Parts: sequence; structure tokens; C-alpha cells
Amino acid sequence: MTDSKQLSEDQLVWGIHPVLELLEARPRSIHELLIQKGKTSRKLQEIIDLARKHQVKVKFTTLIRTPGSRQMNHQGVVARTMPLETLNEQDFLQLIMASGTPFVLALDSIQDPHNLGAIIRSAAAAGVTGLILPKDRSAPLTGTVAKISAGALTHLPVCQSTNFVRMLQKLKEQGIWVYGTIKDGGTSIYQTTFSGPLCLVIGGEEKGIRPLVKDQCDFRVTIPMQRKIDSLNASVAAAVVIFEIVRQKEL
Repeated sequence: MTDSKQLSEDQLVWGIHPVLELLEARPRSIHELLIQKGKTSRKLQEIIDLARKHQVKVKFTTLIRTPGSRQMNHQGVVARTMPLETLNEQDFLQLIMASGTPFVLALDSIQDPHNLGAIIRSAAAAGVTGLILPKDRSAPLTGTVAKISAGALTHLPVCQSTNFVRMLQKLKEQGIWVYGTIKDGGTSIYQTTFSGPLCLVIGGEEKGIRPLVKDQCDFRVTIPMQRKIDSLNASVAAAVVIFEIVRQKEL
């Protein structure tokens, strides 16, 4: 039998590694696990054992139905979850300021869930303190984002801001420098000194950083290109700048 309800992607995390990460970081966010009968592996058994340890309901089914006509590479396991818990602006500010020297990432209008997931994965790997997203100008935090982030979404504090510009102003009031990435006309990231508490702003795939957001940037930086290439993919550009910041901080 299949699960009786057609599942919404917003409620799902799928794949062995993302589900394992979710179980380890936020087991109480999981309503139940769906395990496809006949699928066996050491990692899958680890998921089942961990779910039972945390008293998460496990349901075995012959077939896992996917949202609409999409085909998920679910690897035999899907977690039905509660909505991702995000922080309000005040709690987020308190959290990052308690970290010592905050390194915040703010994503302005990233619309592609694959880009968003890839950026989150890079941010978590680099030790970014927290992530700010505009509430109404961003790809939603769906199962696709969780899957592409390879579970990193569970480890990165997220604030969905109703006023993105005002949130950047609040960061500046706390002594955090704001660096915005732009396509042309900025200072090369290799000639920029990234130090102290900072926020890196990455713009959307098509138009980049919005003008009002750009006005809040203390510094505008660019990735220098060796050949005449229009621009890098948003997730690639984010990773390049994020790890240049990490490199400089470790000097």
C-alpha cells in the first residue's frame, strides 16, 4: 500500500543524508518517517534506529508517493516534517551577537531552490553564523532546498525578515559591516579586507542586489573574471566570496 495522503513538498525532507542530519539535529520537527519496504542499507538502518531512539514514528510502505508528477530520488526514506523553525529578528540578532565575531549571510531575492540549497551548504561548511532571507522575495525553504543543502539547513540559524533593508540597518547599528556583491564596478574581493563582524549580501539570479539594498552596503565587491564571462551562477559566486572571507579570517 502507499501512504494515504499525497505529500506536499513543503512538508518533506528526503534522501538518506538529509534525513539523518535532520534526525540528529532536530528530531522533534519530524511527524513521521516513511521507509520503503525492500530498501536496505547500513545508513537506512541507522536512520531507523535513531528514529526509534528519539521516539519518532516510523511507517513502512511499499511505495512512497511524490508531490504532483515529480520523481524524487528519496533513496527509500522520506521524513514528513513540521514547518522549519526560523528566528524572529530580535532573537536572531541576539544569537549572532553572542557568537563573538558574527559572519552573517544575507540573500536578496534568490529564487531558485537549487541555488538556495547550494548556498546554504557552502555557508554551513564555512561556519557562517546565520542566514537572513527576505520573507516575500526568496525561494521557500522546501524539501528541495533541504535535499540540495545535504542536511546543512538543520545547522544554520535562519531569519526570514519582513523588512530586509531595515534588517541590514539593524546589523549596522550593532557594528556589523555590510559587504554587497555586484557584477561590475566593485572592488575585487582579492583587494578587499574582510575583517571583524560582517554581513555578506548576495543578490538574486537575474538582477542582483536591489537598489535599496545596495544603498545599505558599506562596501561593494566584485569577483574578477579572467575571461569575458557574463557572470557566475549565484551559488558559485556565493561560495567563492564566502571562502575568500574565511581564508582572510584565518590569516
